[in-house]
Amino acid sequence: MTDESGAYTLDNIPAGTYSIAAVADGYLMSPSVGVILTDGITVEVPLVCAVDATLSLGAVAGVVSVAGPTGPVPLAGAKLTLTDALDVVLASTYSADDGEFVFYDLADGTYHLMASAEGYVTTSAMTVTISAGSLVNVAVTMQVDTRTYNGTVSGIVRNAQGTVVAGCFVGLYQVTTDTQTGAVTETLVSTTKTNIEGKYLFGGVSGGQYMVKAKLEQ
Repeated sequence: MTDESGAYTLDNIPAGTYSIAAVADGYLMSPSVGVILTDGITVEVPLVCAVDATLSLGAVAGVVSVAGPTGPVPLAGAKLTLTDALDVVLASTYSADDGEFVFYDLADGTYHLMASAEGYVTTSAMTVTISAGSLVNVAVTMQVDTRTYNGTVSGIVRNAQGTVVAGCFVGLYQVTTDTQTGAVTETLVSTTKTNIEGKYLFGGVSGGQYMVKAKLEQ
């Protein structure tokens, strides 16, 4: 560390080729200077650190995740939007593969942070305050939007002659496989009947494997 006058000393450095630079809070790292040391010599190396006003500004960082069976799971590609106290959009970014994001060079003040992603419910505005160039860390948790994440299963029922069958019972079975025994189970989860065109549709079907079965008579 430098003293009050900015002087520094590095003692007992073995002979060799080195690179030296300096850095301090509120300053950019100085340009590196190459030094060749031989036994018994002392080398004086002046270093200059430049002031950068943006380094005194604040930042907001965090991780976007969703609830998993064993804990939070990072969510990549979520859009983070930062607005000021008047809800004017100042900046936006996207979460990285590990769910991380950061907004930097933020002046002191109050901000609102929101997260959105396809298939997930947009979060409520989170209020963050930057004071004296503070660094604020937040955790953003998103919830799956079942209205958009779920899918549909549809089709047409025909008889052996290729004619559409109206009023036919159709059952949607969820197929699960026991990971230990390999046993396959089919569970009826929804029913419907075909319309006059022989068409059927199941809505709000969550991710998974399914089988459709039709039956005309009891």
